[in-house]
Amino acid sequence: GHRADRAEITLVAIGAYQLGEVLRAGRRLTERGIPHTVVYLLEPGRFREPRTAAEAAHQAPDAVRQALFPDTVSRLVLVTHTRPEPMRGLLAPFHGRGPTAALGYVSAGGTYDTPGLLFANRSTWAHCLAEAARLLELPRARLLDEPEIQVLDGTRSPHGVILPDVPDGRG
Repeated sequence: GHRADRAEITLVAIGAYQLGEVLRAGRRLTERGIPHTVVYLLEPGRFREPRTAAEAAHQAPDAVRQALFPDTVSRLVLVTHTRPEPMRGLLAPFHGRGPTAALGYVSAGGTYDTPGLLFANRSTWAHCLAEAARLLELPRARLLDEPEIQVLDGTRSPHGVILPDVPDGRG
């Protein structure tokens, strides 16, 4: 990442596997010269609008909220292990400033491993970068290589490009 006051976009992860994808996307943003920050929310409920005084007492302090989500960063990509809509609502105070993308569970299955499940649910590092490009109004080719774009477009297998190579069954 970069200094928060110079960031153009914030990548937010909720979930351990999602953090891995966001960190990988962040490395690519760094390689391509895009200032950004990465935020991991272990307790996302501490960032929602409180409904009661007890919830308000449990909220993350304003200084923490401002440090993680500075007013200067208006674009946000959220990657969550749950359905993205409730988490998008939870983070509404931070994404009301500009365009937001929320990636997460979309009821897609048909895979037996975690990378495949992340791909089926459009929550990989590559999907994160495609959304970042859209929010930053950049061509996808600025953040993704041609084979990666082909995978996202469904014209190429994800194995060996976004996902690990398919095991050959030997050994």
